Amino acid sequence: MTKKKAFSAGILFSVLMAMGFFCGATDEVVYSLDFAKARGNPVSYLARKGFVLKKDADDLSLSFKNGALELAPPSPLFGVIINDSIHINDFSKIRIEWGILEYPEGASYEKDINNEAIMVYIFFGDKKLSSDSLFIPNSPYFIGLFLGQHDVSGKMYTGHHFTAGGRFVCVGSPKQGETVTTEFELKPAFKKYFNQVEVPFVSGISLEVDTSYLDNGQSKAFIKKIEILK
Repeated sequence: MTKKKAFSAGILFSVLMAMGFFCGATDEVVYSLDFAKARGNPVSYLARKGFVLKKDADDLSLSFKNGALELAPPSPLFGVIINDSIHINDFSKIRIEWGILEYPEGASYEKDINNEAIMVYIFFGDKKLSSDSLFIPNSPYFIGLFLGQHDVSGKMYTGHHFTAGGRFVCVGSPKQGETVTTEFELKPAFKKYFNQVEVPFVSGISLEVDTSYLDNGQSKAFIKKIEILK
């Protein structure tokens, strides 16, 4: 190869690398909820993004601080902030930038006290599966990701309800005040957890705070950004 051809090939390789044709390519974001520049009333802001407050979410203390949404229950409660109008067919994983300012005292999936300061649910498809309770509505498949102080990172838990279609995964135990970035591969997890070959579309996302089983019930968590990647 002449020096001229080698030089041209080098330029072409550099261009292709910059365009993401080789390893290290930037993942394409197909959904983003970013609180970096969020201002004003959090409830109104979330509503504009398609989210609805359910259960005890009206009692949550919600605020925007340091480029994040902070969620703090003043007492034991179960609050859900959900957007079930999403439809994403082409996806691979979810990325969450978040952390805990105060873990709820006594919460531990390892000890069957299934509470947490923050959980992000990803819903799949529109087929409703049993909640295992006459008093709780059925739901599509979901995987809930949470940060747990006393739980095993990477471990999947089955809850008291939604035993057919719900799974809960501890994805870390960061120090209080620390910001962490979680990346979780959705399709392999879905296939493994539910023994399925096909993975339905992503049909919803929710933020949940549950301290309902605890005496004190206080905690504080924050979310900076949620992204679903292609």
